[in-house]
Amino acid sequence: MKFLGLRLEDHDSNITYTDGTKVRYCATERLFGIKHHGYDNTWQWQDVLDSWGVSAEELDALAIVSDQITFEEGETYRELDMGFPCRTFAVDHHYCHALSLWPLGEVPYTNYIYDGFGNNDRSYSLIIGNKIACSHSVLTTGSIGVEMAKVGRTLGIEADPHGLDLAGKIMGLAAYGLVDEEYYHKVSHNHLTDIKKIWNYDSWDRKWDNDFDINWLRTVHEYTGDQLALYMNHPVGGDDVIGYSGGIAQNCVFNGKILSGDKKIMIPPHANDCGLTLGAVEFLRQHYHEEPFSNEGFPFWQDDEGTEEVSDQVILETAEALADGDIVAWYQGHGEIGPRALGNRSILMNPRLPDAKDTLNRKVKHREHFRPFGGSVLLEDVDKHFEWTGACPYMNVSVPVKDEGLKAITHIDGSSRIQTVDGDGSYARLIRKYKEITGDGVLLNTSLNVGGKPIAGHKWEAKELFAKKDIDVLVIGDDILSK
Repeated sequence: MKFLGLRLEDHDSNITYTDGTKVRYCATERLFGIKHHGYDNTWQWQDVLDSWGVSAEELDALAIVSDQITFEEGETYRELDMGFPCRTFAVDHHYCHALSLWPLGEVPYTNYIYDGFGNNDRSYSLIIGNKIACSHSVLTTGSIGVEMAKVGRTLGIEADPHGLDLAGKIMGLAAYGLVDEEYYHKVSHNHLTDIKKIWNYDSWDRKWDNDFDINWLRTVHEYTGDQLALYMNHPVGGDDVIGYSGGIAQNCVFNGKILSGDKKIMIPPHANDCGLTLGAVEFLRQHYHEEPFSNEGFPFWQDDEGTEEVSDQVILETAEALADGDIVAWYQGHGEIGPRALGNRSILMNPRLPDAKDTLNRKVKHREHFRPFGGSVLLEDVDKHFEWTGACPYMNVSVPVKDEGLKAITHIDGSSRIQTVDGDGSYARLIRKYKEITGDGVLLNTSLNVGGKPIAGHKWEAKELFAKKDIDVLVIGDDILSK
């Protein structure tokens, strides 16, 4: 059967199509080069469908994810009549988050969703099976994402028009403060249902001339992460695997605490709204009792401009350039699903260079000074450099650094956001060759873009970045350019 999932909203629109075997995915921000781009009309998707050679008439079913559709309590979907030639369903926002975990192997029976808000202004849902067992409203209990964004706006931090990037920036800023144990104890009687109270700056009695106090931010950020970890590692039921998604599941500091517990927590690279249509087509698959989809090639599913395989010679030349301290733009295969570069759309650098972070910011990225860069490390070497064991392939966890030489990817609090790399893909081949030259199986890895722009989805975007910014080397497929 042929299924289509649509995300209709003013931000982070995406589309997923499947004929039962192959899955095609497109985030429109990559298509148009506008970060958090949104479509709000179903017919605007026709150009994407035309490019895929798909007509609405041949679809068996359509699932739409929209924040604007109000669902009755406990309801996860309903059938709509929107004039399409196929059956059309509206599927709950949080339910789609939960279902979107299928490319990781399966959808866990128990799923926790935390975000800014979804349908019915929900900021949290506990989904067990196909039922919403518990939920909280942003209007009554508050929302972690909303509260963090409020802090960002208060501080005047630059962000997209929707403020969707503020929570991530606040995550980086919080590390500059110190945990105030007395205040931590003061808020400890509050639970995650009291987010508005936890993130109430007016309850902080150590204000210095009404200026923002970074210690308050660090303390409430730390407490929120501890509560999330406590909650998810003592879940309802005895499930071996727990799903966790929604925009808050992009917070690497929280995730580091959550994943250090006893339970196995599954967090996708597309935890934010960009993964919703993956959940929408999974709803249709289950509804029609079709066979599970293949996850081959995941997470490199962007329907963008791909490349041919990179040769061993170009791998060698790129590794040598990195060893020499060059800034390398790396464009390979198809792009990653999710907001973080995972080795196909990356800017890379030697993380041992003492001034690498400042150099990269000055020459290319122009980011706030308080935001760290992440690192990619060979899976077999992760415990050599970091206080971590096992796989972490999606750069969605922050862990302590034990290698003091990795200054460029070590945050002010001694942590780093890491991605483990394994297998025989082009990125793994590059890091292994780099290790042969330098003895280190770890690289600084940041996304192939500049502030305010999405990750590059076209070769011309990578070439334009190379031309306009002080990047030393550009590698697109098997082509390598140097300045």
